[in-house]
Amino acid sequence: MTITNRRGEKGISLLFAMFTLLLVTALAMGMMYTSSTETSINSNFKASETAYFAARAGVEEVRDRMLPANPNTLNAQLPTTMPGPATGALYVLANGVTAANLTNFSSSNRLVDDELCHDWGPNSFGGMTYYPANVRCTSLPAGGAGTWFTTAPSVAPFAASANPLDYKWVRVTLKENDSAAYLVDPGKAGTNQVCWDGISEKVVPNNATPCNALSPTANPVYLVTALAVTPGGARRMVQQEISQTPIGGFPYGLFATGRGCGALNLSGGSQTFGWNSSTGVTSMTGGNVGSNGNMSFGGNGTAVHGSSSSAINGIGNCNQGNGITVSGGANYGSPSNIPIQNLPTPPLPNPLPPTTGCQGGYCYNSSQTVPPGAYGNVNVGAGSTITLTGGPSNNPSIYTMNSITVAGGATVVITGGAVVLNIAGVHQQNPISFSGNSIQNTTGIPSNFVINYGGTNNISLSGGSGAYAVINAPNANITFTGNSNFYGQAIGATITTTGSTNFYYDQSLNTPGPNNNAFYEISMRELAY
Repeated sequence: MTITNRRGEKGISLLFAMFTLLLVTALAMGMMYTSSTETSINSNFKASETAYFAARAGVEEVRDRMLPANPNTLNAQLPTTMPGPATGALYVLANGVTAANLTNFSSSNRLVDDELCHDWGPNSFGGMTYYPANVRCTSLPAGGAGTWFTTAPSVAPFAASANPLDYKWVRVTLKENDSAAYLVDPGKAGTNQVCWDGISEKVVPNNATPCNALSPTANPVYLVTALAVTPGGARRMVQQEISQTPIGGFPYGLFATGRGCGALNLSGGSQTFGWNSSTGVTSMTGGNVGSNGNMSFGGNGTAVHGSSSSAINGIGNCNQGNGITVSGGANYGSPSNIPIQNLPTPPLPNPLPPTTGCQGGYCYNSSQTVPPGAYGNVNVGAGSTITLTGGPSNNPSIYTMNSITVAGGATVVITGGAVVLNIAGVHQQNPISFSGNSIQNTTGIPSNFVINYGGTNNISLSGGSGAYAVINAPNANITFTGNSNFYGQAIGATITTTGSTNFYYDQSLNTPGPNNNAFYEISMRELAY
């Protein structure tokens, strides 16, 4: 019998066990490392996204505060000139951020504005050194707060707390031609201001020319840049180009939106003149009229003292190529062709006013003051006077009626300020009817009595010496009658004047009022710094 000596194999199990343990340990450590790396990646991604949306929040706070109506408005602090050695930038600072943080380029300060030099061309902003893309700025214009920039505190939620949102500052400057990688207009100087006309960016011919002097009119473009830094060190920066869509004037005293042959008709010795409520000056020019259709002028003494502009070409079946029919020695001023004017329709009042009238007679058979509010079919009897009391121009008194009929000898008095009368006209063939000398606007300012009607029915107006008003009814048929004077502006689908009506176009209405449009985002980008 053979006996095998296995003493040399002693300890092999221990060796395998140790090798297996080492392998399992390596696998475990690898899995732990992978898990830790993924956790770190997720954490970094979360911090980066938090910083991104914090920067977006900063932009939106400032964008909203740029409106004058915001109770925390920055409107009075916005830059009004192109940046230079004098103040040209506004910084909105989060709690704990100081003006010194903006300009300190030390390695420990992550709040410095190391993007500004890329937003301006070489030597165009206080002698600051210009760097190309992907190279960090190393300096800013000389001086601190009160020299080339001013500051304002953030009012975002929790802005005053110990833990505000992670955005640190938002910078607002005007945009110049070379404030980005590409010139807006290569044919103009890089330092010229950029404007927005509601469709595209335009560059002024020189910085002595304001944006609103361009044709079409335009508004300044602002660069709004925001930096956010999280407690963990994630840093993101975003930038928007924003501007308000401009409000343009409308240079016609009478304008018919209809496209037929009888859109605008002046006869019976009716005349139009220019006039300005801010100066009280009347002129034999500037009484402009216009139409999307044909204009007809007839009768001895009928005259347009201004331009008569029609968009009739190719529309309707009218007698003359320029859309103007004239007879009886009428004078229609300087004719011209214009594009079709698409004007907005006033919306129906919301909520709608009542559609009921008064039982057994007129609503008002005695003189009284009517407070702002909603009314049904209002009737004012002969000899009666109702007074509508206005408010300031930026907060007018609002009256909503289904219809209004003012009898001969009755009067509607506008006093104290601005009144807006919104007419619903539900189930009413004649939703607005003023007879006799029934309109007395004691302010003498047409824009203080604005009548809005979006329906398609009839408006009849017989004014008087105090008839100062603006009629905005682009779908309605408007008729002016009587030997009267009317001051202001009227827009309807058709407009007819008879009986020696004198219409004085208030040229101050062609000056745009306050622009309350929200700031439009022209573009947005994330910056590398």
